[in-house]
Amino acid sequence: MKPSTYNIVRKIHLYASFPIVALLLMFVISSYFMIHYEWFNTYERDEEVVQIEVSGDQVSEENWANFLSENGISGKLTNERESPEGDIIREYARASKEHQVTLSVQNNQVEIITYKTNIAGFMAEIHRIRGYSGPWQYQVYAVLLDIVGISLIVFAITGAILWLKLLKNDVFAWAIFAAGLIYVGVVMLYLMIV
Repeated sequence: MKPSTYNIVRKIHLYASFPIVALLLMFVISSYFMIHYEWFNTYERDEEVVQIEVSGDQVSEENWANFLSENGISGKLTNERESPEGDIIREYARASKEHQVTLSVQNNQVEIITYKTNIAGFMAEIHRIRGYSGPWQYQVYAVLLDIVGISLIVFAITGAILWLKLLKNDVFAWAIFAAGLIYVGVVMLYLMIV
């Protein structure tokens, strides 16, 4: 490998690591809150129930976004179903709050149950946000996660190239590399079986 090519690969490897550090730090902190949930009361939530009398126009599909905004309901629609009684139940979630909105068509009533999380619950929910659906903030977050994912791939490929250049005759380095591959393979196999 020419020295100029080596330097380019080294710089790409270095720059690819920058977004990875931020993501890994966030995942390490949020994972800690999830693993030690008893210490931080991670899944403890405050619940608030509100019942609102509504007319058919207020909760029509055309006015639904206005109804949500007027009642402070935001986040991504995570679930929509119909109860046995024919009520429409929609669940909206963001990292700090979840809303369950039950539209009772027969009674012209909407019940809004709001669950508020503490800071530990907020960190755990950040860990779980995924997908491109929802408001624009979720889409921006998904794009940033994609950039970090591409950075991880570039980081791994350039790291392997640098590794081959610098450590091709180092038995200990190859043993560590092989152990890492075996570990990843065993974990993937275990997760597929269980």
